[in-house]
Parts: sequence; structure tokens; C-alpha cells
Amino acid sequence: MPRQVTIAAVQLPDLRETFGADEPNAARRARNLAAAEAWLAKAGERGADIACLGESFTTNGLQLTAANLREEIEQGLDKIVTRIGAIARGHNMAVIAPVWAVLDGASRNIAALLDRAGRFAGGYCKVHCTESERDLGIVPGDAWPTFDLALAGGSARVGIQICHDNSFPESARCLALNGAEIIFTPHVMSGWGDEFMDVLLRGPAIYNGIHHVPVCFGRPPGRAWKPGMLIGRSSIIRPDGTFAADAGRSEGIALATIDLDAPRIAHDFTRRGEHVFRADMLNDRRPETYAPLTRSKP
Repeated sequence: MPRQVTIAAVQLPDLRETFGADEPNAARRARNLAAAEAWLAKAGERGADIACLGESFTTNGLQLTAANLREEIEQGLDKIVTRIGAIARGHNMAVIAPVWAVLDGASRNIAALLDRAGRFAGGYCKVHCTESERDLGIVPGDAWPTFDLALAGGSARVGIQICHDNSFPESARCLALNGAEIIFTPHVMSGWGDEFMDVLLRGPAIYNGIHHVPVCFGRPPGRAWKPGMLIGRSSIIRPDGTFAADAGRSEGIALATIDLDAPRIAHDFTRRGEHVFRADMLNDRRPETYAPLTRSKP
């Protein structure tokens, strides 16, 4: 029996250009959260089993410094579990909600996973934080957890990487080795060009034999998209690199139902005939030769 999962990549509007110069952070955060609640409700109404939002969606466009960061994000996780959890529970839908929050005393870039009952089911802390994040006080994570989710169509094991993590192929590979069947990548990437980004979005799906779900933000309301803006293109990408759904440049939802029991089949990949690519790829790995990957920085 197929394990069908309906995924929603929720592409929120990028509201930064709509904020007034003197608009306080509290008002900006409230607008970001209201947009997320409205679009998540739409994803639930369309039958999503699991929905993912873009990176640090509550603090997008806030005026943050090393001096005020902790105060601004102190209650970030509790508020998300309460408010986004209510939407998850109301629609029987798991939600990945990426936020900046204080966790166990440290400021983190965390993707919180809420189950279908709206409960906090765990989280992934961004491993490859950017220099700008570290300068603000964000502490990098150090693990690649995967999570088993009970969904309407059966269980699914999901992994999460965040933005700059996707600059390093090791990130998605670690998640795949830890059993991830779907990898979600909330991000705020921009300005790298369409062709470059297209390859970057498809790559993790192809070389790991998994479904890849990058989630960004849409162009500012009333504006034409141009290079330098957040890339958009929130999508659901199959293990063969084709797109099951793509939200394009504007705010909206990329929604698709996938079958986790229908893996990519490759012919004559490592042996004659047709076989499951992921199984053969993992079998042909040579980890005893990968020591250079774990060398210390120069």
C-alpha cells in the first residue's frame, strides 16, 4: 500500500520593504506571525499532512543587534508552539516552524517540529551558521537529527537543514544516512542567479535519492522579482530532480502528494538491470576513504 504524504511548502510574503522605518520590532514580528498563521491555515484547508515555513520567519525584517538579540528572541519558541501549534492541531497537520529562539540558555537558529496534535516534537539547530549570525550571538548546532512522524498516509522520517547548510553537500548526506526520506530546507537565499540556484535546489534530491523541500519567501507585494531579491521557488522536488510543485516568485503554496514507497529506480547505475538508486548508492559508499571531510580547518 502506498505511503502517500501531502507536503506544503508555504512561501510567505517578504514583508521587509513594507515595514516603516520607525515601526517597532514588536509590530514587525506580529505582522510576520499573522501572515504565517493565515498561510498555514490555507495549507491545512488544502489537505497538507506536513507544512514548512521559511527560515526565521518571525524575525524577518526585524532590527536586530548583538545587544538586543536575546531580548527579542527570548520567548520565540514558546509563542510558536502556542500559536502555530493551534493551527497544526486544528488541521491535523505537522508543521516545521523555523525561528530564532533561546534554547537551553543559548541563542539558536532552530527549526521547530510540531506534530499533528500541535505538540513540540523536537527541533534542528542550524549547524552552518553564517558569520553574520555568529556575530549577532547565534550558536551553531552540532547534530543531524531525523524525526519519525505519524501522518495520515503512514509514517515518514524527515530531516531538516537550514539555508547555509545547503552550501555543504555533507549536510543532506548526513541526514540521508540518518534515515531521512524527506529533507526540508527553509532558507533566505538570494542573488546567486537562476541557473545556480536551480542546481542547488535539485542537488540534494538527486544525489541522496530523497524528496527535497526548499522553502523561501515570495517577492515583496506589488514588486517585480529581480536578481538580489529572495529567490522564492519554494518547491517539492522528487528523487529524480523533477519538480512535483513550485510556488514560483510570489507568495503562495507549493503543494504535492508524494509516495514514499515509490523510490527512484535507476538502470545500469552500478550493476546491470533496474534497481533502487538509493540502496545501491549507499551500498557503494567508501567511508574509510572520507577522512579529508573531517580534517580541522586550516
